[in-house]
Amino acid sequence: MRGLTHKMNNILSLFHGYLGLLMEDKKLDRGTREGLDAIREGAQEASELMDRTRAFATPSSTVWRQVELCDFVCMLMPTLESFAENGVSVKFSCHEKLPSLWADMSRLRTAIIEVVRNACEASPAGGVVEIKAHSESHQPRGKGGASSATQPITWVVLTVTDSGEGIAPEISKKIFQPFFSTKHERHAMGLGLSVALGLIQQLGGVLRFQSKAGKTTFRLMLPSRAEQRV
Repeated sequence: MRGLTHKMNNILSLFHGYLGLLMEDKKLDRGTREGLDAIREGAQEASELMDRTRAFATPSSTVWRQVELCDFVCMLMPTLESFAENGVSVKFSCHEKLPSLWADMSRLRTAIIEVVRNACEASPAGGVVEIKAHSESHQPRGKGGASSATQPITWVVLTVTDSGEGIAPEISKKIFQPFFSTKHERHAMGLGLSVALGLIQQLGGVLRFQSKAGKTTFRLMLPSRAEQRV
């Protein structure tokens, strides 16, 4: 997958170069120029598609390190806020000292960005996307669902909540499928949540959601550093 997207991006770069040369011709009539603009827009969307599709493949090199989730999200806030349009605001809160994570920062960053981007796009004008971080401890289950004798597992949880229309039950099983989208915009590729799911799983975590009319919450659950095995 990585090799394929790299080759496609090389082809698209060459395409962009020749397209730019064509558009420098001042003798082009209006119709031709508009057609070339449409082609350029399509090529740019294809380039973005290749970049995001690359996230499905395991990165060729990864760097696992200790991550403090609250500090990490605070650093990401300017990027996350850039996805908010039509008066939508993005708010973040972290009210407790959380256990550290042991994670690849690149994967974690992309996963959070894709979930928050999706929440911003789902929010109505003037809506709020709330991001909260906390920790949870869950007792492992043995056979038959009985509680295990081992120590509880500590998870670091990031919730992302929007006030959109909600996810209809009939499509709830499809939202993590690659290229599935309910959006009608041309740039909607249906990759965000599927990319986020794959990356969270690579980090040893779980991505879940709950939805009803007016409220959808995604839960990015990651094992604390003490639980993670790399």
